[in-house]
Amino acid sequence: MTDRERVELALQTENDGNGFYEHAAKHTNHKLARAAFEMLAKEEIRHVQLIESLGQALESGEEVKVDSPDKKSLEKNIQTIYGAATAEPVEGEMEPAEAYAKAVELEKKISSLYFEYAKECDSDAAKHLFDVLYREEQDHLSLLEDMLGYLTDPNQWFVDRDMVMLDGG
Repeated sequence: MTDRERVELALQTENDGNGFYEHAAKHTNHKLARAAFEMLAKEEIRHVQLIESLGQALESGEEVKVDSPDKKSLEKNIQTIYGAATAEPVEGEMEPAEAYAKAVELEKKISSLYFEYAKECDSDAAKHLFDVLYREEQDHLSLLEDMLGYLTDPNQWFVDRDMVMLDGG
Protein backbone atom coordinates (compact mmCIF):
# COMPACT_ATOMS: atom_id res chain seq x y z
CA MET A 1 0.00 0.00 0.00
CA THR A 2 1.30 3.47 -0.83
CA ASP A 3 1.29 6.47 1.47
CA ARG A 4 -1.31 8.08 -0.81
CA GLU A 5 -3.58 5.03 -0.38
CA ARG A 6 -3.09 5.23 3.38
CA VAL A 7 -4.14 8.89 3.24
CA GLU A 8 -7.32 7.99 1.35
CA LEU A 9 -8.22 5.21 3.81
CA ALA A 10 -7.44 7.45 6.79
CA LEU A 11 -9.70 10.17 5.37
CA GLN A 12 -12.53 7.67 5.02
CA THR A 13 -11.88 6.37 8.53
CA GLU A 14 -11.99 9.86 10.05
CA ASN A 15 -15.10 10.81 8.10
CA ASP A 16 -16.76 7.60 9.29
CA GLY A 17 -15.68 8.41 12.86
CA ASN A 18 -17.15 11.89 12.54
CA GLY A 19 -20.39 10.38 11.25
CA PHE A 20 -20.53 7.98 14.18
CA TYR A 21 -19.96 10.72 16.75
CA GLU A 22 -22.48 13.06 15.13
CA HIS A 23 -25.05 10.24 15.06
CA ALA A 24 -24.30 9.31 18.67
CA ALA A 25 -24.58 12.95 19.76
CA LYS A 26 -27.98 13.31 18.11
CA HIS A 27 -29.36 10.00 19.33
CA THR A 28 -28.06 9.57 22.85
CA ASN A 29 -30.35 10.29 25.76
CA HIS A 30 -27.72 11.66 28.12
CA LYS A 31 -26.42 15.25 28.12
CA LEU A 32 -22.89 14.31 29.19
CA ALA A 33 -22.56 11.75 26.43
CA ARG A 34 -24.03 14.14 23.90
CA ALA A 35 -21.53 16.88 24.76
CA ALA A 36 -18.60 14.45 24.67
CA PHE A 37 -19.64 13.05 21.29
CA GLU A 38 -20.01 16.56 19.87
CA MET A 39 -16.46 17.34 21.00
CA LEU A 40 -15.13 14.10 19.49
CA ALA A 41 -16.93 14.78 16.19
CA LYS A 42 -15.03 18.08 16.00
CA GLU A 43 -11.78 16.25 16.73
CA GLU A 44 -12.43 13.88 13.83
CA ILE A 45 -12.97 16.85 11.49
CA ARG A 46 -9.65 18.30 12.67
CA HIS A 47 -8.03 14.95 11.86
CA VAL A 48 -9.57 15.05 8.36
CA GLN A 49 -7.96 18.45 7.84
CA LEU A 50 -4.57 17.15 9.02
CA ILE A 51 -4.78 14.15 6.72
CA GLU A 52 -5.84 16.32 3.78
CA SER A 53 -2.76 18.48 4.46
CA LEU A 54 -0.62 15.35 4.38
CA GLY A 55 -2.14 14.35 1.04
CA GLN A 56 -1.31 17.76 -0.41
CA ALA A 57 2.19 17.63 1.07
CA LEU A 58 2.85 14.20 -0.43
CA GLU A 59 1.99 15.57 -3.86
CA SER A 60 3.89 18.86 -3.52
CA GLY A 61 6.80 17.75 -1.35
CA GLU A 62 5.99 20.42 1.25
CA GLU A 63 6.24 19.90 4.98
CA VAL A 64 3.14 19.08 7.01
CA LYS A 65 2.50 21.29 10.03
CA VAL A 66 0.75 19.43 12.81
CA ASP A 67 -1.04 21.48 15.44
CA SER A 68 -1.93 18.81 17.93
CA PRO A 69 -3.65 19.39 21.26
CA ASP A 70 -2.06 17.63 24.17
CA LYS A 71 -3.96 15.26 26.41
CA LYS A 72 -4.27 17.92 29.12
CA SER A 73 -6.25 20.22 26.83
CA LEU A 74 -8.54 17.33 25.87
CA GLU A 75 -8.99 16.50 29.55
CA LYS A 76 -9.82 20.15 30.23
CA ASN A 77 -12.50 19.98 27.52
CA ILE A 78 -13.88 16.83 29.12
CA GLN A 79 -13.84 18.41 32.59
CA THR A 80 -15.81 21.32 31.14
CA ILE A 81 -18.27 18.83 29.69
CA TYR A 82 -18.57 17.02 33.03
CA GLY A 83 -19.13 20.31 34.81
CA ALA A 84 -21.69 21.69 32.36
CA ALA A 85 -23.69 18.55 31.65
CA THR A 86 -26.23 17.13 34.01
CA ALA A 87 -27.35 13.53 34.12
CA GLU A 88 -30.85 14.53 33.07
CA PRO A 89 -31.91 12.46 30.09
CA VAL A 90 -32.76 14.19 26.85
CA GLU A 91 -34.68 12.81 23.92
CA GLY A 92 -32.81 10.04 22.12
CA GLU A 93 -32.85 6.32 21.59
CA MET A 94 -29.18 5.39 22.03
CA GLU A 95 -28.19 4.42 25.56
CA PRO A 96 -25.02 6.28 26.60
CA ALA A 97 -23.21 3.16 27.85
CA GLU A 98 -23.87 1.43 24.53
CA ALA A 99 -22.67 4.48 22.60
CA TYR A 100 -19.51 4.77 24.72
CA ALA A 101 -18.76 1.06 24.28
CA LYS A 102 -19.09 1.43 20.50
CA ALA A 103 -16.91 4.54 20.59
CA VAL A 104 -14.22 2.67 22.58
CA GLU A 105 -14.28 -0.11 19.98
CA LEU A 106 -14.03 2.46 17.16
CA GLU A 107 -11.10 4.29 18.77
CA LYS A 108 -9.24 1.00 19.34
CA LYS A 109 -9.58 0.11 15.66
CA ILE A 110 -8.55 3.57 14.47
CA SER A 111 -5.53 3.82 16.77
CA SER A 112 -4.40 0.32 15.75
CA LEU A 113 -4.69 1.30 12.09
CA TYR A 114 -2.62 4.46 12.59
CA PHE A 115 -0.02 2.57 14.59
CA GLU A 116 0.47 0.22 11.63
CA TYR A 117 0.47 3.08 9.13
CA ALA A 118 3.16 4.91 11.10
CA LYS A 119 5.39 1.83 10.90
CA GLU A 120 4.75 1.17 7.20
CA CYS A 121 4.88 4.63 5.61
CA ASP A 122 7.62 5.55 3.16
CA SER A 123 7.48 9.29 3.75
CA ASP A 124 8.80 10.78 6.98
CA ALA A 125 5.94 13.30 6.89
CA ALA A 126 3.39 10.49 6.68
CA LYS A 127 5.10 8.54 9.47
CA HIS A 128 5.08 11.61 11.69
CA LEU A 129 1.44 12.47 11.01
CA PHE A 130 0.20 8.91 11.57
CA ASP A 131 2.23 8.74 14.77
CA VAL A 132 0.60 11.97 15.98
CA LEU A 133 -2.85 10.68 15.00
CA TYR A 134 -2.16 7.39 16.77
CA ARG A 135 -1.29 9.22 20.00
CA GLU A 136 -4.37 11.43 19.72
CA GLU A 137 -6.63 8.43 19.14
CA GLN A 138 -5.06 6.79 22.19
CA ASP A 139 -5.92 9.92 24.17
CA HIS A 140 -9.50 9.74 22.86
CA LEU A 141 -9.64 6.07 23.84
CA SER A 142 -8.39 6.79 27.34
CA LEU A 143 -10.93 9.58 27.80
CA LEU A 144 -13.79 7.44 26.47
CA GLU A 145 -12.88 4.58 28.77
CA ASP A 146 -12.82 7.04 31.66
CA MET A 147 -16.21 8.43 30.68
CA LEU A 148 -17.64 4.91 30.34
CA GLY A 149 -16.38 4.20 33.85
CA TYR A 150 -18.05 7.37 35.10
CA LEU A 151 -21.32 6.39 33.48
CA THR A 152 -21.38 2.71 34.46
CA ASP A 153 -19.97 2.98 37.99
CA PRO A 154 -19.92 6.61 39.18
CA ASN A 155 -19.23 5.67 42.81
CA GLN A 156 -16.07 3.79 41.87
CA TRP A 157 -15.13 6.53 39.42
CA PHE A 158 -15.23 9.13 42.22
CA VAL A 159 -13.33 6.83 44.56
CA ASP A 160 -10.64 6.37 41.91
CA ARG A 161 -10.36 10.13 41.26
CA ASP A 162 -10.73 11.50 44.75
CA MET A 163 -9.30 8.61 46.74
CA VAL A 164 -12.40 8.65 48.90
CA MET A 165 -12.41 5.98 51.57
CA LEU A 166 -15.89 4.52 51.94
CA ASP A 167 -15.06 2.57 55.11
CA GLY A 168 -14.36 5.74 57.10
CA GLY A 169 -10.62 5.00 57.22
